[in-house]
Amino acid sequence: MEHLPQRTAVLVIDMQNDFCSPTGAMAKLGADVGVNTELARRLPGFLDRARAAGCLVIWVRQAAHEQLVSPARRARAEAMGRSPLSVCAAGSWGAELAEGLRPEPGDCHLEKTRYSAFVGTPLHNLLRAHGRDHVVAVGTAANVCVDSTIRDAYMADLAATMPTDLVGWTRADLAEAAIRNLGFYFCETTTSAELVAAWSASDRVA
Repeated sequence: MEHLPQRTAVLVIDMQNDFCSPTGAMAKLGADVGVNTELARRLPGFLDRARAAGCLVIWVRQAAHEQLVSPARRARAEAMGRSPLSVCAAGSWGAELAEGLRPEPGDCHLEKTRYSAFVGTPLHNLLRAHGRDHVVAVGTAANVCVDSTIRDAYMADLAATMPTDLVGWTRADLAEAAIRNLGFYFCETTTSAELVAAWSASDRVA
C-alpha cells in the first residue's frame, strides 16, 4: 500500500542514552546495546530524508516518574532485577536523546510513561492535528515499545509501517520473533531505502 509522506508521521521511539549508550542504564544492567548505538548513528540521515519528503517527525521518549509507578509495574521491574526508576528516570541524563540525535524545528516531542506511545499521551490528537493517518515506527526496542506502539496504532485504525533496518533491541531472539509477528498481523515491514524511494517517487508524481 502506498502512503503519502504528507500524511505520514515518523515516530522515533526511545532513542535515549539509557537504551543506546554503552554507559547507560541498560548496558550497566548487562544488556548488549550495540545495535541501538549503531542505530543512533544511522537515524539522522533517514530523518533528514523523511522531513524533506514531507513527513512529520515525532520524538517519543520514555520517562520514569515515581508518582506514576503502579504496584504492577514495580513488581514487574523487580522481577527483572531492577528498580522501576533505574532506566530513563525523568530529568536524568539517561532519559536524554542519544548522542548525535538532534531534533529540528518543526519536529514534535512526546513523553510517555508506558511502553506504548499511545497510552496516556496526546499522540492521537497530535496525529489528527497534523493530518497524519500513517505512522512509521523506528527506534527501540523492537519487541517492547516499538511493538506496543505499532499494535496500538493498528487498533486505532492507523496504517503502520516498520523499516526493519531502523529498529533496535538488546535481545535479538525476542526482537526477531516480534518483527515477524508484527509484519504478519499489525504492520507493513520494509526497509528504510524502500521507504525513501517510495517518497521520492511520490514527489515526482506530485
